[in-house]
Amino acid sequence: MNTNRFETFYDAVLAIVITILVLKIPQPLTPEWGAFFANSVNITTYFIVFLSIINIWYSNQNLFQHVDTVTNKALICYGISIFLFSLFPYFASWLSLNLYSLAAETIFGLILIFGSISHIISVVVVFGANKSNEKLKELNIKKIHFIMPLVVILAGFIVSYTIYTPGIYLACLISVFISIIYNRKQGKEFEDTERFEALIDAIIAIIITIIVLEIPTAVNGDLASLLDLKLEFAAYAVSFIVCFNMWDFTYNLFEIVNKINYKSIWAIALCLFFLSLIPYLTTFVAMNFHEFVPQLMYGLDFLIINICALIATYQMKKVDQTNKYLQTAFQNYNNFIVNIIITCIFIVIGYYYYPPIIILSCLLSIILAWIFMYKKINLLKILEND
Repeated sequence: MNTNRFETFYDAVLAIVITILVLKIPQPLTPEWGAFFANSVNITTYFIVFLSIINIWYSNQNLFQHVDTVTNKALICYGISIFLFSLFPYFASWLSLNLYSLAAETIFGLILIFGSISHIISVVVVFGANKSNEKLKELNIKKIHFIMPLVVILAGFIVSYTIYTPGIYLACLISVFISIIYNRKQGKEFEDTERFEALIDAIIAIIITIIVLEIPTAVNGDLASLLDLKLEFAAYAVSFIVCFNMWDFTYNLFEIVNKINYKSIWAIALCLFFLSLIPYLTTFVAMNFHEFVPQLMYGLDFLIINICALIATYQMKKVDQTNKYLQTAFQNYNNFIVNIIITCIFIVIGYYYYPPIIILSCLLSIILAWIFMYKKINLLKILEND
């Protein structure tokens, strides 16, 4: 079987698993710091799973850059791993609600272990079916890259069953970072960005559509009951624009990018993580529109998204220095800087005067960023004519 369709299907499943995880995070009971940070375990667990899935995606991206077909045996192995990954949202939510439950810790750890083992077996099967493929040998994948993260999780089991119940939870987080470090050592550059673009498109598309699921249904068929939800729809409209703006940014960026590397991929991935929190924060804001803490968290999330996008752009410029279009289009970072400065200013204003101005500042900064982007597009057209 040709790998293209399988890769598309595999990436689609991972994108959906990533995005529905955020739906499992419960809303704070009150618009206060304590209530928000009461969900810190849920968000951290989501972060662990997000990193795990992106890391596995990156590993497969490396692999399928050099493989054109996939055998039935490999399909079965990958099918098992997909099944295990699809269980992440359920058991991650269960663990978040029962951090000190040995049963919840054990099941979550086993899901991660068996998911990793099924992925390892899949990679081994692909290598076995392509023994004559010299390019695969260039990946320099060593046994320690797979074994060490599993050893860490198993050590977490010992800790959980002896001295500290959340030991598995902490070990899973450590093992994910170890896997990320091992993948980083390969330092590979990719000239084919289509698969990464498709993953970005899938994640953003799902994020946009699940935001509207958070809007409560009008209590009856009266227009008045629908108008009672005006703040929810206003928050959704702003969040839609934030997400669409991110897609528009990546679209314009990858139109002129010729290659990407590990750092730029992870910068975009972190950007997507914080973007995936938008549905959660949109509901938090809509339910407490005039409160400072929800508005602040939304503004901070928007700030981090812009910082990650700036870092990704910087890394892509660094890895593709001969690309005159990229270097010209992003010779400065005015659009990101404007977004960051405006949001910071309006956070201060929101704190002292009117909190809803924070979410409105996100909309204003996006409009200004579009103006900068329009100028850059015109600049590129001039460059093409020359």
